Amino acid sequence: MVDKNQFLEAMRNRIGSIIDKKGRLYFELADEQLSEVARYLFRTMGCRLSTATAMETYHGLEVLYHFSHDATGQYYCPRVIITDKNAPRVTSITPIVPGAEWIEREMAELWGIRFEGHPGPEKLLTRRHPGRLDRPLRLRRQP
Repeated sequence: MVDKNQFLEAMRNRIGSIIDKKGRLYFELADEQLSEVARYLFRTMGCRLSTATAMETYHGLEVLYHFSHDATGQYYCPRVIITDKNAPRVTSITPIVPGAEWIEREMAELWGIRFEGHPGPEKLLTRRHPGRLDRPLRLRRQP
């Protein structure tokens, strides 16, 4: 079984700053490294994708995935910061982790992030893109 130290050694040239808290390892990485790191977490380590979140920070838009290694209780949380708020894009992990499909679609719809390579980028909730806080959220009314 691969542990946290083995993960850090294997990914040392792919990840940036690290925050190591009890049971959670947060780390930044470039979009170009996301697929390889997700593949390692999902296929090599046997982690499952618990969820993913997006938020707007002063650096830009941030996408944070939460991978759970259930055997140890450790979470691995890769973070990609998107600096282009006008045309935000990040690589989709759905081709590697099928369970990411809906959460990436939700983040795309709510935050306007384009997930490159996503196999089914259809909207989940709205007809129009509601966008971020600088654009009003308009939910579709039920008939």
